[in-house]
Amino acid sequence: MRETDEKIYWICLSKVFGPASHHLRKLMSECETAKEAYQRITSGKFPLTPGEKKQLGTASPDHAYEICRLCDQKNISVYTYSDEGYPSKLKTIYDPPAVLYVSGNEKCLNEDMTIAVVGTRNCTVYGEKAAGKISEELAKTGFTIVSGFAAGIDSAAHRAAVMAGGRTIAVLGCGIDIDYPKCNSDIREAVMKNGVFVSEFPPGTPPLGKNFPLRNRIISGLSLGVFVAEAPLSSGALITADIAIEQGRDVFCLPPYNIFDKNCQGVVKYLRDGAVPVFSHLDIIYEYYTNFTHKLSSVKPSDEYASSKTDSLVYKKAFTEKTPASTEEPAGIDENLQLTDEQHRIAECLSGKKLYIEDICQATGFDMQTVLTELTELEMEDIVVSLPGKIYTLSKKL
Repeated sequence: MRETDEKIYWICLSKVFGPASHHLRKLMSECETAKEAYQRITSGKFPLTPGEKKQLGTASPDHAYEICRLCDQKNISVYTYSDEGYPSKLKTIYDPPAVLYVSGNEKCLNEDMTIAVVGTRNCTVYGEKAAGKISEELAKTGFTIVSGFAAGIDSAAHRAAVMAGGRTIAVLGCGIDIDYPKCNSDIREAVMKNGVFVSEFPPGTPPLGKNFPLRNRIISGLSLGVFVAEAPLSSGALITADIAIEQGRDVFCLPPYNIFDKNCQGVVKYLRDGAVPVFSHLDIIYEYYTNFTHKLSSVKPSDEYASSKTDSLVYKKAFTEKTPASTEEPAGIDENLQLTDEQHRIAECLSGKKLYIEDICQATGFDMQTVLTELTELEMEDIVVSLPGKIYTLSKKL
């Protein structure tokens, strides 16, 4: 047997059953290899639908070998479900693709910190700018940006990741060798360098409308969560969000600039249902920093984002007016505590105060990674406590 034989039979099976096939999943649960599965369907030992029987006539090993030859010519890698490099996150979803065609930095496919950024093609200036800026900041911090390489929000997300020198994954609804959409032709090479193109459709597959809803499960499947920047009720981005919920992924939404605008109706729906509102990249980072503090890059928050200040009216109303005046001195720092220099500065900064992370960064001069790491340690030692709204203060036990 050639070492590519198993890959060949996986390609045959993907041709017969098509994308997102639960029928193929059932077949593979009864077989140890793709070759065995292919032999079962060609011998009539596994029932096929009329459509699958029709596809079987064109899904020969010779045809699969031709696809592999074409991929070699175009420098496209072929990953099957049984391959070691197949994305581990996709193996956790209900309907993983049998075959993936990949071009670019393949290591991106198994990155831990991945966030999907999706939205309408016909976005507003507000949606495009917000999606781009938040994607840029996330990319700088170490997140890999996943999107569908379409016009509008997708394009803004990919471009921002590339401009930030970060990684990005473009999941296509056509063959990787198809230059679509034309509006993104200028960044294809940059995306290839900084990230990777992925498709479950073989080279030469045109961008048919039916392909795009199918690829959405891969966008969310490759990600920890999905950030919907802007979407009307009929947007494909909402399909991605629905699938993300089914897959157990987080859903984030950009608060609308106008609740009556049709482009915002989709995000309004999800915000009502409990999606996390995103006012800056920090709102996404906060959801994951405990697990990935050690991987976050040393990047300070952008000055373009307005930090919540302790002298703001909202802050005073929430934490001053509602809190009875105390006659006690602010919590001090026990000199006997074994703190690092960084921890001591953060604790001093919090003495008698309640601050957001970005305010701590600003007050201490430390980067985000340092503050997140030290806050985690201080919380574990019960020196610092986290209040609702991701606000921190010294523990009353001190």
